[in-house]
Amino acid sequence: MFTIYSDKDIFKDIISNASQYPNWNKIINDHSVVCLDINKTDLSNELATPESFLFLFLQANARNIDIIPLDTYFQTFYADLETIVENPSAAYFLNIPEEAAKKLQEEFGVIVNCKEFVDDNILSKGVNLDWLADEEINNNWNSILNPFNNFPSNTLVINDRNLFSNEERVLGTIQNIGIDNLIRMFNNLLPHNLKTDYHILILSEQKDDTRNKAKCDQVAIDLNRKIRNLRNYNFEIEILFYFRSTNHFERTHNRRIYSNYKYGKSENSLASFKIRSANSTRNDDSFSLVSFFNRIESFNDTQTNLRSHKNGSKRFKEIAFDCIDKLNKNGPHNRYYRYYLNGVEVTQGQTNTIKNRLLN
Repeated sequence: MFTIYSDKDIFKDIISNASQYPNWNKIINDHSVVCLDINKTDLSNELATPESFLFLFLQANARNIDIIPLDTYFQTFYADLETIVENPSAAYFLNIPEEAAKKLQEEFGVIVNCKEFVDDNILSKGVNLDWLADEEINNNWNSILNPFNNFPSNTLVINDRNLFSNEERVLGTIQNIGIDNLIRMFNNLLPHNLKTDYHILILSEQKDDTRNKAKCDQVAIDLNRKIRNLRNYNFEIEILFYFRSTNHFERTHNRRIYSNYKYGKSENSLASFKIRSANSTRNDDSFSLVSFFNRIESFNDTQTNLRSHKNGSKRFKEIAFDCIDKLNKNGPHNRYYRYYLNGVEVTQGQTNTIKNRLLN
């Protein structure tokens, strides 16, 4: 289920104006848990009063919607709005001015609405494409991911087991195709401005165990430098390499992207475009990246989106934390896992957790 934190009066305005906010009404009615700025006593009184808007709202819905009184949370939250990053995949409807709401969303990458401004279409974006090998797609990832330009987010998790396996010689130097594609993708997926740290976690396989450290070191250093050059805010960049001989190889076959409010996948590889011919595709492929509610008219499609995001995040959390646990036990001589934080390999005793806020 999707979690909404809302001021009581704003919530009343939204559900009382279904024609003005059809998407949010559908989200609330079919897919959400609602946390209201109301105390338990007042909520109980509202639900016991047939004339109250909450009583009428619940009576009008076939689904048993969870309404949770959280007045104490809201008191603490309003005193320190920056704690909004603790719930990176929730939406907020707050009793603050419009300018403050828009600024909070921009600075922390979490969806924020207010009484004066409710964006009914923010979670309806989606991209679905198929292409053939050597097909020309003008402006490559820039055009594909354009609908998500400056979309609210503060975290990304990417899995692609062969992401860094291929290279091209460009102007006399060897360049990694996976790195090149990721940087082009990130330039569209990362918000323009952010006040908090942006968290990125990449899980990938390294097949060549005889030279894995040098290659992993180079990938981590290059990615760290190039990602930081894209934006002026701070990053927490984690890269976790695993090898064929581990049981995680089969469990991470799929190529996936997870962020605060979106879920994506590729049938073949996220390293989709060549380097020298930047608009030319490398393989037959299909790619999708969708917001949770891009098919809000279909209950089943939306439930699939939410379930895919939840299950994928859970799976990669299990894998990532299991890898970290093995690293902590076996130290830097472990042949099967390597973990990098901000371009530097982290070895035994230096870490005991994954930082990425989506998995935490």
